[in-house]
Amino acid sequence: MAKWLKRIPNWLTLLRVALIPIFVVLLIDPSPWMLRSAVVVFIFAALTDYLDGFVARRYSAVSDFGKLLDPLADKILVMAALVMLVALRDDRFGDSFVPAWMVVLVLAREIWVTGMRGIAATQGTVIAANSSGKVKSVLQVIAIVLLLIHDYPFSVIGIRLSYQFVGLNLLLLSIVLSYIGAYEYTVQTFFPRSSGANSISIKGAISGLLNLGGDKADTVSDKEVEK
Repeated sequence: MAKWLKRIPNWLTLLRVALIPIFVVLLIDPSPWMLRSAVVVFIFAALTDYLDGFVARRYSAVSDFGKLLDPLADKILVMAALVMLVALRDDRFGDSFVPAWMVVLVLAREIWVTGMRGIAATQGTVIAANSSGKVKSVLQVIAIVLLLIHDYPFSVIGIRLSYQFVGLNLLLLSIVLSYIGAYEYTVQTFFPRSSGANSISIKGAISGLLNLGGDKADTVSDKEVEK
């Protein structure tokens, strides 16, 4: 297999990282065309995430660089979008596109889960992805796109709705699912199940926290753990 083919996932990840500041700039006091451009940039960036995962699995092109940067790029992209949506104000009512408390919940969950991953990694434990985490990621992307085009109305069985209303509810659903996943992470990390698989003791977790700067445990593909 050509070496350049194995580099494609990493190139796509770097492209996603490069698109983040462009996306942010477009949302600083945006005009209508800048807002539409930001939607296009975000959708394209989100698609590179799924594309680099497909290529990495299809051609066995998983690398340590990708394991580190890919999930980080995903989280920065989503958090950048949510923070900018908080900063944007509705022209009619002056409300934020997204309530700040929702973004706080998303950020708190990500910090907590990252901590759980770090503890598990120091013990050589891998916590497999679950369906709630995968669905959460998809819902977040869809919700952000809908919130960016928030002021376009539409009707469902005669009921007039807006994309902002649908986007906020999808984001709320993604938050609920993300906390279900965070709960499962916590249980699997601190409380051994009857099977004993993928679990570590509280003593081991504390030891792991005290030795985060020590030996590094084996890692798995970023596409095989919950986002």
